[in-house]
Amino acid sequence: MKDKTLPRFVITVGDPAGVGPEVSLKALDLVPLEIRRRLVVACDRTALDAAIKLTRCKTKFSPFEKDKLPPTGKAAFHEAGPGLKKIPKGRPSAEGGASAAEYIKAGVGLSLKKYVSGIITGPLHKKALHLAGYPYPGHTEMLADLTGTKKFAMMLASEEMRVVVLTTHLSLKEAIKKTTQSAILEKLVLIQKGLSPKKPIGVCGLNPHAGDGGLFGDEEERIISPAIKKARGMGINAVGPLPADTAFAPGVRGKYGAFLAMYHDQGLVAIKAVSFGDCANITLGLPFIRTSVDHGTAMDIAGRGKARPDSMLYAIKSAFALAGKK
Repeated sequence: MKDKTLPRFVITVGDPAGVGPEVSLKALDLVPLEIRRRLVVACDRTALDAAIKLTRCKTKFSPFEKDKLPPTGKAAFHEAGPGLKKIPKGRPSAEGGASAAEYIKAGVGLSLKKYVSGIITGPLHKKALHLAGYPYPGHTEMLADLTGTKKFAMMLASEEMRVVVLTTHLSLKEAIKKTTQSAILEKLVLIQKGLSPKKPIGVCGLNPHAGDGGLFGDEEERIISPAIKKARGMGINAVGPLPADTAFAPGVRGKYGAFLAMYHDQGLVAIKAVSFGDCANITLGLPFIRTSVDHGTAMDIAGRGKARPDSMLYAIKSAFALAGKK
């Protein structure tokens, strides 16, 4: 692949009080040199300097220039945020939440201007985000709002499987209310458009044993099956409803190109049990590529240098792989 054809991505490091800055810089030291110079770190100078000191980061940084790459081996730095004087390590705060939000806004801005192909995000702390006045339940909803995206989906992807969730950060009671034919069909269309899976899309049931013929609930017959039928009428190879307790099992999950789970834990428990640290959070439907780590801020170990960069490395790899498929 010729140099000029490679994309660029912004890493927004997440809440500076968590492990996001640490895993971002550790990952930079481990990626190939030609990939490193195509990564732009967006955060406060204070957060960057603290992470460099903590990780003993060997990567050097040049100021971000939209039309010019740093020298081979260096990464670019795009200063963003309200200008932290001190990092509130290990605890959620309005300062940390506000900083993380500003990093995201900076990455979205560069992406919408087409200076980069998208963003790779470090972890947010939802309480910190709320303390800063941002009422979003997570990254996915915030990115959708910032880009004016009405139809979007959260997916976790690994070498083993790709799982989209119908509802994201809702109570189980609210997630059940949001399980509708139109919502299921919308997500199936996004999966087909974003992934073009060669194997069928496995649609999970909501209830144990996918309702077992109505014995444990009627949502499968009343909502999920009709939505699958409509999707198949649109040329989408969706099958189900599948009993979720066996759909992700070894020897079974390989039959499907992607899964649609009915709620957050139904899908994410499965993929994280199999691929935690080696999977990426990907948002379907945005006008640019977005990948993320599959873990939280881990504030209990922030500032100790113990956080592993595996998931950030996988998120970086996934971003470039998605850019190559577009």
